[in-house]
Amino acid sequence: MAVDVIMPAMGATQETGRLVRWFKQEGDSVTKGEMLMEVETDKSVVEVEAPASGILAQVTAAPDDDIPVGQTIALIMEPGKAGSASGKSVSPARRRKRNGPASTRKPTKAPAAVAASPAASRRTGRTLASPAAKRLAKEQGLDLASLTGTGPEGAVVARDVPSMAPGAAEAGAGRSVPLSRMRRLIGERMTSSKQTAPHFYLDMEVDMTGVEARRGALKQQGTQPVPSVNDFILEAVGRALAESPAMNASWTDKGIEQHGEVNLGMAVAVDDGLVVPVIRNADKVPLEELALRSRELAAQAQNRKLMPTDYQGGTFTVSNLGMFGVDSFTAIINPPQCAILAVGRVARRVVPRGDDIAIRSMMTMTLSADHRVVDGAIGARFLQRVKQHLEAR
Repeated sequence: MAVDVIMPAMGATQETGRLVRWFKQEGDSVTKGEMLMEVETDKSVVEVEAPASGILAQVTAAPDDDIPVGQTIALIMEPGKAGSASGKSVSPARRRKRNGPASTRKPTKAPAAVAASPAASRRTGRTLASPAAKRLAKEQGLDLASLTGTGPEGAVVARDVPSMAPGAAEAGAGRSVPLSRMRRLIGERMTSSKQTAPHFYLDMEVDMTGVEARRGALKQQGTQPVPSVNDFILEAVGRALAESPAMNASWTDKGIEQHGEVNLGMAVAVDDGLVVPVIRNADKVPLEELALRSRELAAQAQNRKLMPTDYQGGTFTVSNLGMFGVDSFTAIINPPQCAILAVGRVARRVVPRGDDIAIRSMMTMTLSADHRVVDGAIGARFLQRVKQHLEAR
């Protein structure tokens, strides 16, 4: 009996997935539970297990194909019956009947199996590279092996790929960059947010001198990992949201929904866009644990290894560009949330201190909020609470 290999759904709203690679070739023996293929969704790259044991046959999808969720892209046949079946092509009519109104691309053999781990990739001589880097290099006709990787484990990432192929600059030629799945989704969601949510903005300065002193003390104590400035911000925002339920809310067709949990999203820049992994019940997580969790999620995001449960269900988002030297900025609300906090760098400034002046470590935070859900006074009081938690350090 043949078992269908389908494009899996990794999230409730996912409609298609991109096949990154096969770990097996057509005609290879597979074992249930072993890694069969790698699939890219809007926010992650996921390894998919074989649904049964047998022989991989009738492969109808190739790397870089965008495939509707639920579509059959191969079969796993019983060993005794796979010989003849795997050698037969699948007619377009039969494929449409089995898969519905999907692509009628001719069956293409998958590439040779590639080990998934960085160490195994080094042993086989393969060049580690992110999906975005692979696409850019392919578009420009560049050999990945010729590029120096600056990503995790020395992987080639998008920033390592020259913006134009050799000689293009001299010729004055530009290039058209195709939209990635992530870039397209970000564009659609942010456009919708700006068009439907009436944004208003509030700025407030925070004295971070105490936070810097606390971080210095933790370093001397040998704490590992030392919480980053962003970890302190996440902790303060989580506590403030628990004290300000009106800010931990969403606009719905049935009314304003105030969430029972504080699930705090943290914006993480990746090769071709932005993802927002979520720290659940952030108001109850101790600083040391929060520091560990934030690093773990950031690493998974940058390696495109987040699972849907890691980035779904956020109730508020923090976006920090301070590490890039940005003093302040305004962010677009991440729907269906009602607000997002943008924070800039911590910098030494001359500020009033009573009747005198002093040099303090200051940071600007900017709240973008949905006026349908909250008003200015609610947002201002929320910022005051965040400020109080940070300056109490």
